[in-house]
Amino acid sequence: YNMTVNHRRRIIASTLGHPGRWNDKTLVFYDDLSMGLRDGTKYSDIGFYLWEKDDNNNLKKVHYQGSWLIVDGGYHAWPTMIPPLKRYTNYSEMRFSKWIESMRKDVECTFGILKGRFRILKMGIPLHGIE
Repeated sequence: YNMTVNHRRRIIASTLGHPGRWNDKTLVFYDDLSMGLRDGTKYSDIGFYLWEKDDNNNLKKVHYQGSWLIVDGGYHAWPTMIPPLKRYTNYSEMRFSKWIESMRKDVECTFGILKGRFRILKMGIPLHGIE
């Protein structure tokens, strides 16, 4: 499954079940949210502001449009997917990469909560032999 959660561990989107041999790069093509963000058909009208420093080191308010997904390194390098950096050259890049990795833990925690609540997700379905 591919699952999209917010920072409050609320599930926003999920794919249907697929064979376990499929990796993230394959599953993403079956994820409506990921494909909608990539094509610009979902959440492209959302705007927000961030503070950035200009060349003179002054803070300015910058408007951004659209949405992005925080992913691990196993996904496609699409503009709508933000993975942690593989190599960083300065302290700011290292902090950004660690910040992205820490936010991804919300997904792992959500899976842990689901497995604690629904034991079948943790244990699977026991199948007995023909006899």
